[in-house]
Amino acid sequence: MRTSNILTIGGAFVAILGGAFGLLMMKAFLVDKGQGFVDLSGLVVGGIVCAVGLVLVAAGRKRARIETENDQRNFSEMAMALARKNGGRVQVDQVAKASGLPRDEATARMRQLTGRGLFDLEFDDNGQMVWKLSPDAGRAQLAEMGSRSG
Repeated sequence: MRTSNILTIGGAFVAILGGAFGLLMMKAFLVDKGQGFVDLSGLVVGGIVCAVGLVLVAAGRKRARIETENDQRNFSEMAMALARKNGGRVQVDQVAKASGLPRDEATARMRQLTGRGLFDLEFDDNGQMVWKLSPDAGRAQLAEMGSRSG
């Protein structure tokens, strides 16, 4: 399980607990008219716990975006290195094996890289898809890095 998932799920759990405790204390403060300060302080504590949970959820979501970007960057670097090693050409089976992804997902990611100009799609004599490193791959990679930083 990824760190982002742990933060998001854990944060949601903490927020739910804090909200439930806050609602319980609100009921005691407004309806029961018991010990006012104790109920009010419990209400504040419940609100703080709920807020901490929401902050954890937000941190988990931000971390998930960063992890996704890193995965995409690592995949493109791995695919380009594999293609360079194989004379500028790579098949989807090689990419799937090197990345550990299922064949369908590896194909989808390679199509994304083709759309970004890093690879050109060709077919070999057997009709298998082969991705060839684009002559403009360096330029496309620089443009991609520039769009990420700015």
